[in-house]
Amino acid sequence: MATPHLAKLALKYGPVAYTLAQKYGPQVAEQLLKKGSPARQLVHDQTAKIRSRARKLALAHADTVVDGALQQVFHAGDFYWVVFSRNEPVGTHPHTNIPYETLLLNADPGKRQRPEELRRTIHLPKRPRR
Repeated sequence: MATPHLAKLALKYGPVAYTLAQKYGPQVAEQLLKKGSPARQLVHDQTAKIRSRARKLALAHADTVVDGALQQVFHAGDFYWVVFSRNEPVGTHPHTNIPYETLLLNADPGKRQRPEELRRTIHLPKRPRR
């Protein structure tokens, strides 16, 4: 009994479906081929959030230690902020189990910066009063 009903629907909407398939078929196929793109965008967005958060946490950590300084280092394609207290590494952000010696193997100690130097504060000139 269901077959005659389906056949009727196919005859009624078949031409419409065929026209839409011709018009939008290439776009649908392209989106299906790019199906990994939204996932890549999500990973990219999450990574950007982690990077921003790691920098903020490292700045806050460097403010709490004696003679705090920061240095951004890269290891195996990932970046880390290493926090120093009196030229001794005391933490990394984001947290990792990689030893400090490995992270700082090729790092230049001259590129360490104080938290005040890394803050992104913008001082705008005051508008003159009329």
